[in-house]
Order: sequence, then structure tokens, then C-alpha cells
Amino acid sequence: MYDLYPHQQGCIDELRQGLRQGHRRQVLGLATGGGKTVVASHIAKAAVAKEKRVLFIVDRIELVAQAANTFHAMGLRVGILQGEFTSYSPADDIIVASIQTIAKRRAPDWVDLIIIDECHILHQAHIKLMKSWNALPFIGLSATPMRKGLGQYFTNLVRGPSVRELTDGGFLVPVRAFAPGVDRITAALAGVSAGTTTHGYDYTESALGEAMNNRELVGDIVKTWKKLGENRPTLCFAVNIAHSKTIAADFEAEGVTVAHLDAYTKSDERKRLIGGFRDGSIKILTSVNVLGIGFDVPDAACLILARPTLSESLHMQQMGRGIRTAPGKTDCIILDHADNTGKHGTPIHFEVPDLDDGKGDERAKRKKKDKPRFVACSECGAVMEPAQFTCPSCGIDRPRPASSVHSVDGELVPFGSRGADDRADRLNWYLAMLWTVRNSSNPKDGIAYHLFMAKFNGEKPAWAWKDLEPVQPTPDQARWIRGEQMRRRIAWAKRRAA
Repeated sequence: MYDLYPHQQGCIDELRQGLRQGHRRQVLGLATGGGKTVVASHIAKAAVAKEKRVLFIVDRIELVAQAANTFHAMGLRVGILQGEFTSYSPADDIIVASIQTIAKRRAPDWVDLIIIDECHILHQAHIKLMKSWNALPFIGLSATPMRKGLGQYFTNLVRGPSVRELTDGGFLVPVRAFAPGVDRITAALAGVSAGTTTHGYDYTESALGEAMNNRELVGDIVKTWKKLGENRPTLCFAVNIAHSKTIAADFEAEGVTVAHLDAYTKSDERKRLIGGFRDGSIKILTSVNVLGIGFDVPDAACLILARPTLSESLHMQQMGRGIRTAPGKTDCIILDHADNTGKHGTPIHFEVPDLDDGKGDERAKRKKKDKPRFVACSECGAVMEPAQFTCPSCGIDRPRPASSVHSVDGELVPFGSRGADDRADRLNWYLAMLWTVRNSSNPKDGIAYHLFMAKFNGEKPAWAWKDLEPVQPTPDQARWIRGEQMRRRIAWAKRRAA
């Protein structure tokens, strides 16, 4: 039996509210480690209690057994619809099915609720099912619901707590990221073409493999791991099979136990190698596209990013393999040899965006909101946020740009410091917080006071603002306020349980 944490119960409550509002196609965006399958199992359990039957669809064969085990632990009767292992009947509470088998055969038409795991990987078989069963509710699960056009099939997005909130709550481990050799990576990528791929808009694999599989860059990977990897259990994400095997050979030459995995590795051999990684006899697994979704080894405490990507979704899927908790694991080291953290940031910088409805103007709006570029410390390579000038790893200051001065309301203030526009922005946030609190079940203005301090690093709102009329928050403000309230509830629950 899996008990629910407050944030998981909150997700279920929001999905129920969405259903009451008429949304039959909903997505739950919940970060890796947030417990998507646990949430799904409780939804299924509640449906079965009302004499409903559930179809749970996975994208990969490896996920069938994982999901079935979770549902068994909930006391549910589980049927399987997957190739030669198919065995189910109307007496089952829930059927775990692979989308590939559904595409070749047909899904049982006596189910009442359909849950699609990893819904950002939407197959035509999913779409066909949603169209033919248009009266039934569908729930999509994803840590990165960023697929182009996903909003054409789902009408409501429920956001769980962010990676930052889950990290602060102890549900995920923090990361320490290093990005050595950024200049060399940038030069290597200069002529690499990009276009539509299975990951969305990204580098074309053939050109990328040729650019990254060179002796200097691979040598950096081995040297950096020996210096910064702390001999931790490590996953390496490579561009293609040749690149992965080259990396494995170089580690092996240095006496490091390493294994290569790809889509052609036989099932028994794959299990043997992953077993070796679990027991520590294999220190590094290097792979192409098989260490992402469905790879369930939270012991990995170091990631080597050797595959550059323009896809934030792919970046987060890879990073998610290292941030899950495990006994004795306190953090995860990211060794970025692809400049992915420079483009996309570390896990705590990721926020689930609105569902993409496939319209060009919406994509243009999102592009304007792209994260600022992150930087690497010139001394040790640690990844730093744009506003950081002292490296959190080695303590060395990076050069500061000369500050110009301009006048705001009669004051001389450094360019970039808080002036009239910032004060107006803070006031707007406080009034939005007041509106949210006063329209909640606990309408105490003091809550808005503490929300403001959390948002602006301990700064207190002006006393005179409390008498102003509250203003309804924008969607971005509402999202942040809800996330902060969720973080506080998680923290309170953990203190109470301690």
C-alpha cells in the first residue's frame, strides 16, 4: 500500500475538479520522483471502489511490469495486455497495456477510465483511441508534457509541485553541476544542423555524432569524471552507438568498470548489466536512448551529459535519472560535456509550461520566455546562474560588468538594481497574493506577507500596501503562489511527521 503525500493528494483533487468542470482529457504534469504511478494507483483504486475498470497504457515494454507491481501492491486485480504475456478478463480491476500491443490488436471496450503514462510520447494509436472513446475520461501522465500539439488532444493541465519544491521537500536530491570545456563544445556544434526529430526540434543525430565523437572531447569526459565524479555510480548519455562505445573503451582503458547499452542489447544481457550497475560491479553505464524513461535505478549519483540537445524535454528526462533519492545518496553530480545546462539550466530551473496547441503564435510567445543562458565558472567549471558572481563550488568571483547609473524618481541607482519598475512589480505581486489569500479557505493577510517575503528573499512588503484593493493574479503569478503554498504544506507535513 502506498500512502499519499499532501502534494499527491492535491494533484488528485485538482484532477477531480477538472472532471467536474467538464474536462475529459487532462494531463498531470508531475516531476520525476513526484510519484506519478502512485497517484495513478490511487485514482484507479478510487475508480474500482465505484465499480469502474481502468486501462493503464505504457509506452515501453519495461514499464508494464513496474506498473503492474505498483497496482498489485494497492490490492488491485491486474490484467496484462502485452504481446505474448497477454492475460486479462473483465474480472480484473485494471489492465496494464503497452500501446504497441493495442495498435496491433484492440483494447478492451468495457473499461471506464484510461490513464496514459508518458503522454508526451503520443502515438497515433493513442489518438485513435481518444477519438473513438470520446465519452470516456483520459488522464495523461508526464514529467515533461511539452510535445508539440499536445494541447490539441488534452484540454486541462494539472501541475504538481516543481522540481525545486520537491527538492526543498526532500523528495529529490539537489545537484552540483559542472560544465568544463564549454568553448570546445560550442566550436564542435558550430556546423551541426538541426530539424524535426523524435525529440522535437533538435540536432540531427548523424551530424551530431560526427561532431561529438572526437578524441579531444571524449578524453575530456574520462579526465573530468576521474577528477570530479567521486567514483560514484554513473550514467552517461551518448549521441549514438559509436560514440557510446568510444566512451566506454576510453573508460575501460583507464581501468574503470564500464558497460555499453543500446536498443539492440538483448534482454538477458541488459538485465545482467543493469544488475551489475545496481550491485556496484559496474561503475558506469553508457548508452543511447535506453537510460531514460523506464530505467529505474535511483542509485545513480553522477550523470555525464555527452549528447547535446536543443530539447528541454529530453534534457529533463536525462537529468531525472539522477535526482531520485536512494539510501545514502545526498546529491547528484552533473558533468555536462554537451552545454545542455548552459541552454536549459539544472533540474530546479525547470517549470512545466502550458500545453502546446500547435499554433505558431503560441510557440513564439514561449520562445520569448526562454531561460537566460547559464554560465560555467572559469576556474572550476561549476554551473552558475546568470546573476551569480561568486562560484558556489570554488568561491572564485567572475568578472563583473561595469555598472552604469541612471536616475529613478530622483534617486541615483545602479543599472539593473531595483527602481520604479521593480517597485511596481513588487506591489503587483503583493496585491495578487492578497487576492489569493482572501479568496481562500484561510483568508489571513499574514499569509500574503510571508508569501511576499518568500518571493523576494526576505524583503517585507510596504506597510501602506495592506489597505490597497487586491488584484486577481495573472496565470504566472497564480502558478508561483500555488507552488509556494504547496511547498509550505509539504514542509509542514514533514515537520509534523518528524
